[in-house]
Amino acid sequence: MTLIRITSADDSRLNRLIPLYEESFPESERRKIGQLKRMIENHAPMYFNAIECDGELSGMFVYWDMGDFYYLEHLAVFPEMRQQVLDYVAEHLKGVRLLEVEPTEDEMTTRRVNYYRRNGYEVLDKTYVQPSYHALEDACPLWIMGSEDSPRLAEQVERIKEEVYRQQVGCPSYKPCIFVDILLIPQISRD
Repeated sequence: MTLIRITSADDSRLNRLIPLYEESFPESERRKIGQLKRMIENHAPMYFNAIECDGELSGMFVYWDMGDFYYLEHLAVFPEMRQQVLDYVAEHLKGVRLLEVEPTEDEMTTRRVNYYRRNGYEVLDKTYVQPSYHALEDACPLWIMGSEDSPRLAEQVERIKEEVYRQQVGCPSYKPCIFVDILLIPQISRD
């Protein structure tokens, strides 16, 4: 298995992975394709990876290198490849790894959480609210799971919200953003 980082919107693998991305994640849990392509080319901390196995395109894995931890954002592969990908991640992304999961409300969400638990992740925060990928949509209550407990979890979660969500929905990176109800607006400068 090989992860190949895609850094160009013109990469033929990306064009083959976009349908998988759209089919695997509801619109509320993914970026618009134009925005995704811009981030692939211009946002260094985000790693959009094609997964290849024996030379065949097998899926995609998006993670963020936050310096002192990793945020695992999207994984979409054939079911038989999931274990190999998580093993690869554990071997190559050393340190704290955080991801979001839906709360256990039904059989599918319970299976997902238990799958991550079997692979060394634990629920670290049940109060997390994922900001929307789209500025005018509702935020979503999720859980944060991690490869290990982190004494800096609150700070790390705020960094995820700032770098992964807030900056991408139109807040300038040089101004902090404030959530008001479910809308994201830039903080007004008093200059």
